[in-house]
Amino acid sequence: MTRHQLARGICGFVLVAGLGAANTLTAAAAAGAPASPTPTANLAALKARCNTAVQQRLGALGADAQFVTRAGSLTKADGTALQGQIGADQLGLTALDVTIQGDATLQQAHTDCAGIVTAYRVYVLEEPKIHEVIAADGVTAANGIFTGLEPQLQQLITASNAPPAHTAAAQAALNDLEAKVTAATTSISGVRASVINLLPSGYPGNAIVLKSAAANIATARGDLHGARADIDTVIGQLGTK
Repeated sequence: MTRHQLARGICGFVLVAGLGAANTLTAAAAAGAPASPTPTANLAALKARCNTAVQQRLGALGADAQFVTRAGSLTKADGTALQGQIGADQLGLTALDVTIQGDATLQQAHTDCAGIVTAYRVYVLEEPKIHEVIAADGVTAANGIFTGLEPQLQQLITASNAPPAHTAAAQAALNDLEAKVTAATTSISGVRASVINLLPSGYPGNAIVLKSAAANIATARGDLHGARADIDTVIGQLGTK
């Protein structure tokens, strides 16, 4: 690989690796969830309100399913697991809505309607979990790409005819890149496994796991963006720019 070929490939691989995926981690929280259904004095009105709550969540889950399908850096196993969880939620919410619409009393409808929130936690658990798994897999994929580039960059430095000061600066940048990739690998280790099987029944206790995972992903992404800048430095010092 020549310096010019490497330079042309750098920008593209960052996007393919999914480094931007973690930007969506807080999207669901920022958008806010529709208000939880509340009892009314009228059974028909309560059923309508509950149906709206179900349809909103089904819409969100449908969008999540499409997002999972489009996530290029998501591993096949994780994609299958997430799609299975989304599908189960969709079936469960649909069945729950049927139950609610058949309830004969306001009290029973109110009890069943509460399950729309407590049994699924679509906005506060399921969606953040999906985005975190995708982001974690994206960072892991990017780690692998950076690691693969390290020996190629070293070869370019070793073979370079650039002035010694430039070669030394390029080597220092490569050393920093390697350190940042190692740090990112450490930060992301275990994140995917910690969140992918979180259950609504464990909420809000397991919310701290989501928070910790998001912090680790952000740290890893910061390191990899720094590594990306190091590549620019290496290429620039060797005279590619």
